[in-house]
Amino acid sequence: MNHRDAFLANGGDAGAHALAQDWSAHPLGPVDGWPTLLRMSLGMVLGSAFPTFLAWGEELFVFHNDAYAPMLGNRTGTALGAPLSSVWPEIWETMAPLARRVLDGEALFFENFQVTVERKGYPELAWFTFSYSPVRDEAGAVRGLMCTVVEVTDKVLALARHKEAEERYALCLTASGNIGTWTYELDTGATFVDEQFARLFQVDAALARAGTELERFTSMIHPDDRPRVVAAIEHAIVTDTPYDIEYRIPQLARAEVWVNARGKLFQDLSTGRRRFAGVAIDITERKKAELARDDSERIASRALLRELDNRRRLDVLLDAAPVGIVYVDAAGKLLVANSANRDIWGSHPAPAAAEGFGDWKGWWPAGDPRAGQPIGADEWPIARVLRGEDVGGGRAEIEPFGAPGTRRTILIRTAAIRNERNEIVGAVAADLDITAQVAAERALKDSESRFRSIANVIPQMVWSAPAGGENDYLNSRWTEFTGLTIEQSAGRGWHAFIHPEDLPALLAAWERSQAGGAPFEVEHRLIHHSGQYRWVLNRALPVTGEHGAIVRWMGSLTDIHDKKRGEEELKAAARRKDEFLAMLAHELRNPLAPINSAAQLLVHVAADEKRVRQSSDIIVRQVRHLTGLVDDLLDVSRVTRGLVELQREQVDLKAVVASALEQARPLVEARRHYLDLALDAAPAWVDGDRIRLVQVVANLLNNAAKYTPQGGAITLTLDVDAGFASIAVRDNGIGIGPDLLPQVFDLFTQAERTPDRAQGGLGLGLALVKSLVGLHGGSVEAESEGPGLGSTFRVVLPLTQAAAGVPATAGIAAAAGAARSLDVLIVDDNADAAQSLAEILRTLGHRVGVAHGPQSALALAGRDWPEVFILDIGLPDIDGYVLARRLRAMAEEKPQQRAALYLALTGYGQAHDKVLSRAAGFDRHFVKPVDLDALLAALAEAPAARG
Repeated sequence: MNHRDAFLANGGDAGAHALAQDWSAHPLGPVDGWPTLLRMSLGMVLGSAFPTFLAWGEELFVFHNDAYAPMLGNRTGTALGAPLSSVWPEIWETMAPLARRVLDGEALFFENFQVTVERKGYPELAWFTFSYSPVRDEAGAVRGLMCTVVEVTDKVLALARHKEAEERYALCLTASGNIGTWTYELDTGATFVDEQFARLFQVDAALARAGTELERFTSMIHPDDRPRVVAAIEHAIVTDTPYDIEYRIPQLARAEVWVNARGKLFQDLSTGRRRFAGVAIDITERKKAELARDDSERIASRALLRELDNRRRLDVLLDAAPVGIVYVDAAGKLLVANSANRDIWGSHPAPAAAEGFGDWKGWWPAGDPRAGQPIGADEWPIARVLRGEDVGGGRAEIEPFGAPGTRRTILIRTAAIRNERNEIVGAVAADLDITAQVAAERALKDSESRFRSIANVIPQMVWSAPAGGENDYLNSRWTEFTGLTIEQSAGRGWHAFIHPEDLPALLAAWERSQAGGAPFEVEHRLIHHSGQYRWVLNRALPVTGEHGAIVRWMGSLTDIHDKKRGEEELKAAARRKDEFLAMLAHELRNPLAPINSAAQLLVHVAADEKRVRQSSDIIVRQVRHLTGLVDDLLDVSRVTRGLVELQREQVDLKAVVASALEQARPLVEARRHYLDLALDAAPAWVDGDRIRLVQVVANLLNNAAKYTPQGGAITLTLDVDAGFASIAVRDNGIGIGPDLLPQVFDLFTQAERTPDRAQGGLGLGLALVKSLVGLHGGSVEAESEGPGLGSTFRVVLPLTQAAAGVPATAGIAAAAGAARSLDVLIVDDNADAAQSLAEILRTLGHRVGVAHGPQSALALAGRDWPEVFILDIGLPDIDGYVLARRLRAMAEEKPQQRAALYLALTGYGQAHDKVLSRAAGFDRHFVKPVDLDALLAALAEAPAARG
């Protein structure tokens, strides 16, 4: 195994299988030829603990990790490298459109997705929760898809069984004949009775179908009993204790009936809704027998028979109920245990006394402070109730009798049975087997935990919300981006974090998605932890319920701020270019008009010497103006392309200022400006090109004169301090707005013309100033408090060592001693530029080689591999981007070669040029003329040579 296969080494059985497989005949070819993105993505899949597979390319060749293998069943041995359509042929018709959407760039998420699979040799229904994500390359193109999937079949089936048990219980009640049921919904206040209740007690049948308020429901109770019944209901709800009461219901056909109503507070574990529910039995005859016991033995016997009959019916009902029910006497002796209780607990002789509960094996359940500890004989709820404690019940984990090692989780509810003197004469307990429900809850919790782990790994901010749209989940990326905790975010609502200007469009898009169920996608600005707003792409998909209505939204937020700013900068650059071309056309037409008129005039006045001379003078002046415009264009072009070579000498900046004043004075005087000059008495000598420095100062003076209304004030100062000279030109002209100030030195940037600016120009002067000052190792900056408040342009240049009072060799010696000596190869087809940079680096102690073409550079690198490459981009034959890629390929072919630093040095400095440099493998991008301090700082980052 070589280092290109290392990403498979720790991939478990799946990685070992991929490493051992012969890929030579496969469309992907050998492993060492696989794309870097495929190797990196497959490494992530193999290293994941979640069931995950990767489908690569348009054919969707499948790779999976060990956690996904159990889902494949008997297809595990054939899935690796096979197309996704052949791995799951029976569900491909369903999955193909989803895969196509992901390859088109869309991320998908589904919960409880039902399919019929044949992974074990026979068709079976299965449910899955999964997330599809596109896999993109550097250019953003989708090369495949990644799927993280969790099987939730057991959870779905467990919930279905729970629902079926509830339906069986309702059916048993219906079959009982003389028992009606009633419920009171605490959340809505509605009360319902079943049809049997309505028939037994002659209640309005509409009550059984539509429900009514509790107050209206209790109005059917005898007025003398009503307060007692309402109080008993409220007490049972507040204390969560069983409800057992007898009351009368007036009838139309007879005087009244007696009812024994029993109930308890229940909570739906899946929805959290609470209801108070119970059964009602007609005990009219029993009550009459009790009240008239002394009147007639015959009546008493008949009542007793009816009571026995009711008890027999109750016993039948108990055996039919899906809930385990037991009755015990005051001593704890078991009197009744229905069949459901025997199914839960198994066959066991009843304990003779409360101490006998020690035979029951039970443990405190998960979530209890004593989880896992055995339940003592005196701690069972029924034993505590017999002692007079007010115990509603609880959960327990039990081992049924006669089934060692079997564990079940049950829900226990208990209540004491009291006589007329309020003495405890027994107790009743109801047990419900919730093992499947607990397992489903645990599986759901594990599934949610896995989802949250995945959501916190991806770089996007993930959110979810119910149909209304208020977030109920935000992943950790939200906190990292906004700097707000989940609690802080939940308390304020998502509207507070959106830029106010973007909120109306976002709300409109949200309303459209809610109305039509279409995916939600909008770009807007979101608050950032820096205190600023950043652009994000907000996407969400609706999750629909059984009836097609939206029940939930799953969404993500992607930071696109840099992309958005880049697009705006490109648009601004294009706009400035268009404005410049329009200005160029205007400035070229201005002199062409008088030239054309003068030329035509010459045809008609050839004999008039005076008019011929006037026309000739016009043509000469306008041609000189045209020449100046073309010279400006060529000058800027040469400087920005790095083709200007300075004629360096010791230059006195005071003489430069004097020459610049001579050039600018005609324009200053023509516009009647007041010019104030202030020069520092200290020497101001620099190493530079005198003509170019005069051009810099003259351009600044002409710029001030053009953009200052007639009769304005201009100040020119020269200051010397700490080894630098500062030349500042101030005016009280039209000023510069804050939006224009950052681009004032860029090409194609020009302030709005004022009516009195008749001199025109192309607006290239300041761009030329910046480039020329940079060639001299200096800096230039512009200041303005805003439109109408004037401007200041300041040029700072380093003084020569002699002028600054420092020996000429001190600076070089300091730089040479600051860093280690490096082997450097400079590649530039401009021989002067390459040699001058090489001499500087050699002076600083580096070993420097020079090549003027790509082929000679490759040959030199092959013989003696350098530690640093400094490459021009505009080279003959092949450009610097291709050369950098070839050099990196040479390094990969010979791992023993030392690591190298790749620096681009070019005249191309636009944003997309720097993007191309990064894509080609350059570590840094420098624009000519190079900032020597920045270059030396980059050299200090060169990797140490390998031993």
